Amino acid sequence: MNRFNFWRLSVDASKSGLGAVLLQEGKPVAYASRSLTETEQRYAQIEKEMLAIVFGAECFHQYVYGREVIVESDHKPLEVIMKKPLSSAPARIQRLLMRLQKYQVQVQYKPGSEMYIADTLSRAYLPVTSSSDNDIEDQVHMVISNLPVTSAKLEEFRKETRNDVTLTKLTETVLDGWSEARNQAATEIQAYWNYREQISVVDGVLFKGEQLIVPVALRAEMLKRIHEGHLGIESCRCRAREVLFWPGMSQSITEMVNCCDVGSTHQKRQNKEPLHPHSVPERPWQKIGVDLFTFDQQEYLLLVDYYSKFIEVEWLKSDMRSATVITHLKSQFARHGIPETVISDNGPQFSSREFQDFAKEWEFCHNTTSPHHAQSNGMAERGVQTVKLLLKKAKAEGNDLYLSLMNLRSTPLEDIGASPAQLLMGRRIRTRLPTTSQRLQPQMVTKTVQQLLETRQQKQREYFNQGTRALQQLQVGDTVRMWQQGVWNPAKVTGLSEHPRSYVVQMPDGQTYRRNRKFLRQSRDNQNVTQQTECDKTQGQSEMDMQSTNVTPTEFPSSPPKTASGCIVSKPRRLIEE
Repeated sequence: MNRFNFWRLSVDASKSGLGAVLLQEGKPVAYASRSLTETEQRYAQIEKEMLAIVFGAECFHQYVYGREVIVESDHKPLEVIMKKPLSSAPARIQRLLMRLQKYQVQVQYKPGSEMYIADTLSRAYLPVTSSSDNDIEDQVHMVISNLPVTSAKLEEFRKETRNDVTLTKLTETVLDGWSEARNQAATEIQAYWNYREQISVVDGVLFKGEQLIVPVALRAEMLKRIHEGHLGIESCRCRAREVLFWPGMSQSITEMVNCCDVGSTHQKRQNKEPLHPHSVPERPWQKIGVDLFTFDQQEYLLLVDYYSKFIEVEWLKSDMRSATVITHLKSQFARHGIPETVISDNGPQFSSREFQDFAKEWEFCHNTTSPHHAQSNGMAERGVQTVKLLLKKAKAEGNDLYLSLMNLRSTPLEDIGASPAQLLMGRRIRTRLPTTSQRLQPQMVTKTVQQLLETRQQKQREYFNQGTRALQQLQVGDTVRMWQQGVWNPAKVTGLSEHPRSYVVQMPDGQTYRRNRKFLRQSRDNQNVTQQTECDKTQGQSEMDMQSTNVTPTEFPSSPPKTASGCIVSKPRRLIEE
């Protein structure tokens, strides 16, 4: 026979027999058939069809070996299996595929109505059996024996699989063969349609590849075991995908982790957000930042001008009363004028009624930063660092602190070309460095300073924003977790602050706090810890509702799941009941 002619191998498997016919130019050349052994008759239909391919190739070895051969099969999932890696196939099919490795076969789907010869042979088979199934069964039993479960737990899986209505129907479908279309399959097993070529039945247990298919009754227990150690969502998913499977498992794990109060409480801190800088003032001493700091058991008050970066330091000794702070501020305001805006933290000296009256009487706007968010008053915080460093150096060398402050105020700013003293006073101040009288003459330098400051601020903003991510804006009524003493505690947003990224939140005990967005993590879980057990019980309640039912909280309303961009998360269409 001409070895260059086009060869086709048509195979089929019935309930109890195999048939194969070798075709050349569409005409039969050789026939083969045999009966199935008692063990082979218990194979799933997809395994029988793969066995038919192996049987046909080995029967006509002298014709097909060394040639590219088209194999016709009426089982469409085999087309997909032949294109996937060997490791992704079920145990029996893996063994059969290994026997096909020496042949160059390409499986093509052909409707059974057009494969009448192979179909006839599989039904009118010769009463001849093969003993080659022993190796295949050895492979299957090796997979079962190497499963990371005890024999008692494996027996429990068998029992619950038999008691599970959906898995019982799935077992029957796998053994008898899948329908041609998804809508023709039973409604309860349509969720498994996309994985049909990977599902097999081994010793009463269902597998997807090498993953155990978990009955509904055991899913809650498996979820608890998956979450042992309180790992994150992705880590739990990776653990589960190694050995377990059921439709919607990833979503069930996500909801389980979100329901875990311990995991939600002990999360890492959030990523930093893009910089939101203060607006650059139009003139000197229009906006100032104030802060208190301690050095060498002495208290100090610091003022810094947001325009000129000019720093003033007042020594408070040990008197930290609000009245003392106000007296020193009045002294500075009498020297430089009353600013329009004063920015401070929420210390008792600045949040007292006395300071509020002072701001009202002297007619300036007092803005406070979010608690524990020093970045909001970064200018004053940076000034504190600078002055503390000057104090340390002056103390170490026995120098005069005021000389160090003078040198700081007379040093030109980078990218600006003028010193803080020039920007505030319109002139250079005389220092111990020799200079001419001409350079000490008043000279206004404020025409382009604001533009230069804005350019400098934009550069700082671009560098800072590298690797940052904006957090989703919160709404009144949202359930959140607030960072408090190293853990995330449940809270609820009750109001929006007038300042950017600042919210008013209420704790379960009724206490109210103001916090920056970085200290508030949007929560999808039910914050009532007493309902954690109820959340666990909902896992796997319904076999078609593969995702656990949300528990209605008694304290805080739960907001729908959303992505970082604000889009509402919905179930995939394949997981929604039809």
